[in-house]
Amino acid sequence: MVAKSLVYSVLLKSGVQKQREEHEALFVSVGGLVEKGLQRLRPESIEQLYFSSRTDTGVHAVCNTAHVDLSCQSEGLCYEPSAITNTLNRFFKKNNAEIRVHKTILVPSTFHARYDAVSRRYLYRLAVTPEPTSGGRAALEKFMPVAEIGKLYLVRPPFDVERLEPVCRLLEGIHDFASFANVQRKGDTPRETLREIKSVTVTPGRPLLDPSQDPLYSHLQFWDVNVHGKSFLYRQVRRIVGVLVGVAQGRFNLQDVQHMLDYPSQRNWSPKVQVAPPDGLFLLDVEYPLHVFAEGEDSGQRPQE
Repeated sequence: MVAKSLVYSVLLKSGVQKQREEHEALFVSVGGLVEKGLQRLRPESIEQLYFSSRTDTGVHAVCNTAHVDLSCQSEGLCYEPSAITNTLNRFFKKNNAEIRVHKTILVPSTFHARYDAVSRRYLYRLAVTPEPTSGGRAALEKFMPVAEIGKLYLVRPPFDVERLEPVCRLLEGIHDFASFANVQRKGDTPRETLREIKSVTVTPGRPLLDPSQDPLYSHLQFWDVNVHGKSFLYRQVRRIVGVLVGVAQGRFNLQDVQHMLDYPSQRNWSPKVQVAPPDGLFLLDVEYPLHVFAEGEDSGQRPQE
């Protein structure tokens, strides 16, 4: 067995977990595409392909990691890390997959991409629109610049960002975030909901293009929500953003958030708050102890055409 770690970016509108289309044999998830790309190396077997973070469909990853054990018939190092990087990137480009592997690293057989991570950083991009004269959610979409489709959450005013500082400080630290977790079905294995949030910040954001290139940008006020922690519950970051939006819009307050933390329960999610959609969420970075990557890095060169 040779353990390898992959560092990659993906803007594909698919989740990480491998799945099949109902009427197609091709894998459409990130995990499925990575596995199919690895098959181009013709290994004896592909075992234990694990990702550091399982992102939902619609969530973007600027940087994510995975590890895999590749078995071959001969002893020793079967695959050069740079060969894995180049083979995967050629496969992704040929199949028009918006995934790129930055580097492949040889790691100890004990390494685990998910459990050895010491922190993860997420960015959530949102923008405040003018007040629509009428209509619901669909009325906001007329303010969406084309370049931002699928990468931005539009929210309506009022949006008082000054209300958010005490909420961000309240969310930081070690808490039982059961109120921010999905409701478990009867019979599911109980999960640990204690998590540590290292920081939550809300800062002015910016558009993907120069505002002069699309007149719709002139109507929007951009904000970035940055969340840093070791690990997160399923959709926890999106629920945190939903709470912040609710507070900024005046539908929720600091005492409501305090109540959710003081009385943690999977059924204590407030109907006043909407879970933020996946579109604006980006996994920015996954951090590991430095000694894990002390050897075996590839050259990082681009795949040959």
